[in-house]
Amino acid sequence: MDLPNVPHAVRLDSETLFAAVSLLDNALTAPLLSEDSSTGIESKESAATRALCSGAFATLEGERRLAALLAEAVLPEALRRQLGERFDAQGIIHVRITPSPRIARVPWELLFVDTRRRLLDIAVVTFDPPATVHAHRSVLPPHWDDVHHLPPLHIVDPLLPASALDHGFRQTLAGLSKNALLDGISDEIAATGGTDVSTEVPRKFDRVALSEALKTGRSRMLYFGHVSARPDEPGSASIHLFDTAGGRTSGNGMWGMAAVVRPPMASGEMVPIREGYHLPLCALDFLLGTQQCSDEKVWRRYGSNRRNYGHEIWPIPCRVALIACEGGVDFRSAETFGLVVALLDSGASLVTTTRWTLPTDDAFHRIGGVRRSVLPTADLALSVDRAHNQANPVEAVAKWQRSRLREWESSSGELAYSPIVWASLTHTVADARPAEPIAKSAHSSSI
Repeated sequence: MDLPNVPHAVRLDSETLFAAVSLLDNALTAPLLSEDSSTGIESKESAATRALCSGAFATLEGERRLAALLAEAVLPEALRRQLGERFDAQGIIHVRITPSPRIARVPWELLFVDTRRRLLDIAVVTFDPPATVHAHRSVLPPHWDDVHHLPPLHIVDPLLPASALDHGFRQTLAGLSKNALLDGISDEIAATGGTDVSTEVPRKFDRVALSEALKTGRSRMLYFGHVSARPDEPGSASIHLFDTAGGRTSGNGMWGMAAVVRPPMASGEMVPIREGYHLPLCALDFLLGTQQCSDEKVWRRYGSNRRNYGHEIWPIPCRVALIACEGGVDFRSAETFGLVVALLDSGASLVTTTRWTLPTDDAFHRIGGVRRSVLPTADLALSVDRAHNQANPVEAVAKWQRSRLREWESSSGELAYSPIVWASLTHTVADARPAEPIAKSAHSSSI
């Protein structure tokens, strides 16, 4: 809102909201509870088939119905009218949102503000983190102009331990998609006069290697891989690298605060931790580092003789892209703390991530019948990577999304252009705040 001292509040209708969010859930690739209670949760294959063949994002008609229903549920009519009037008078506006857990996955950009225009047509949309992010922040992010000359870091579909593969954390990119993404990244670096050192990460890239790479100084970072989280444990949100837990006496493996990935016993309890079991790198690690670790050998792995906070071990660049399974899970938790907030605390001013699980390019080809030369998910990652190298990355992504929307509508809903991929993106912005607060721009709106 432009007048922060004159707030407006509207109570959303719970029945309308429930219907809209339920339709959205059924449009996505996250497995749902099976109608047959004996089978439990549907398989990932069944979920992908549902989303790509019969979900709301599978057809233009279904998507438009979903967008209209969501707009009715979360954008009051008076606000929709006000947004349209602001655009008519001033051009593109900036809408800032801090969503509740229930509406964290709403694709705001797709929502209709009137019978013909969507929010994407008239605005750029960003998320505001909780105000507590700015209180005693560990690292104030630098300005892009001061660091854009530094090399980026790309971590693309990193190799994972065998124990992770056994639990479903398989490679996220097939050969064609991965080659296309890496080639596109290399071309972008060459076009901007850089060198291709950013893609030269070790095959077995772990948290120590990540620390070493970040300490050399990076302008930005892109991670394309797995993100996992437990809904009831906000700090458990994790990325997955080639990290394993060590044995009690071997001295091998890593130390971290995430739950080790291990199989259950017949009783339902987890088997004891063994050397070689996969250890995710979680939000609590990025925040607390080795503060909870008394093992000096662990400290020395990061070149220190003391406990370190996360931002000392992994100094995060000012721009981060997490193209992963629901990397922005922070806002779906009652306590807003996950990878996004942890990365903001450690030096990021912009975190672009996904609000839901993406279908793989292989799923588009195999289930959706999309021709193999079309790579929607790899194209998403490459478009975000290019945008993050520009002066205004949020507007650059919005411009690309508008082109996707035009193709989706002009093709009458061809699956290759489905918003199930490109509408998943969110941008959480937390620039360093000046000592004295400044008045909000007259061109911005908040929800």
